[in-house]
Amino acid sequence: MPGSPNKATDVVTAAKLISDHAVGATLSSFRVFGINSLKTYLDLDVLKDQVLESVEAVENILHLEFTRHSIDIDLQRTGSVSWHAIESESAGKNPTGGFFFSNGFTLTLAEPARTKRISFWVRERST
Repeated sequence: MPGSPNKATDVVTAAKLISDHAVGATLSSFRVFGINSLKTYLDLDVLKDQVLESVEAVENILHLEFTRHSIDIDLQRTGSVSWHAIESESAGKNPTGGFFFSNGFTLTLAEPARTKRISFWVRERST
């Protein structure tokens, strides 16, 4: 629901939510549950222990900068981002992906349908 401090359904609000809660946090793991959602091949374990340094909305894409990698996320039209404790019911039953942080919280990316349309592109940061 728009306006909720822990959930966002548009990229600008999602960028603010992530910035307010997750920038500076250390990533424990990043998981993509939709087989077609990960658009680049990279062992996601390389993201472990990286710090989320910044986030911004660029057109309709969320751009997350970690210590050594960046991730672009297209929420499509129906995707949402929520911030909650890892064991919380807020995680939903069928997320497309999740960022699990060492502080016990997670960012869950989900959509209302079973079709996984949210897309993730993971890249090494340019130096």
